[in-house]
Amino acid sequence: MIPTWISVVGVVMTVLSPLLALGGVALGAYLTRKSDRELDTWRHREETMRMVRWAVEQILEDDDVGTDAGVVTLRSLMRSELLQPEDYELVAALTAAVAIDRVGEATYAELEDADTEVVTEAGPEEGSRRWLRRRP
Repeated sequence: MIPTWISVVGVVMTVLSPLLALGGVALGAYLTRKSDRELDTWRHREETMRMVRWAVEQILEDDDVGTDAGVVTLRSLMRSELLQPEDYELVAALTAAVAIDRVGEATYAELEDADTEVVTEAGPEEGSRRWLRRRP
């Protein structure tokens, strides 16, 4: 005759082993999705910064076609879903510092949409600085 405690352990193991396997599969799926989201965020950020770097280089060259291409790229990036909310302030500051000062605020005014404004602040020594910010 089999002792009672062995029967109880057998029943518990029979019930728990599939539940533990299911828990392991669920945890693995969760961790895979989390790492995929982080990788996707990283890829978007890398592509954004690559585009910003290229656009700034084009704007800073003394070529009108390159300047126009850089401004169009920054304008498109500011409106794109590729630009993540946490990167918006950085890209807006670079856009204002490079593009607006280079081509003029009037020329660059079409960048503004309903949620964006050009802010000019007078600095104590260096004159004024400009940046873009989202309207509250």
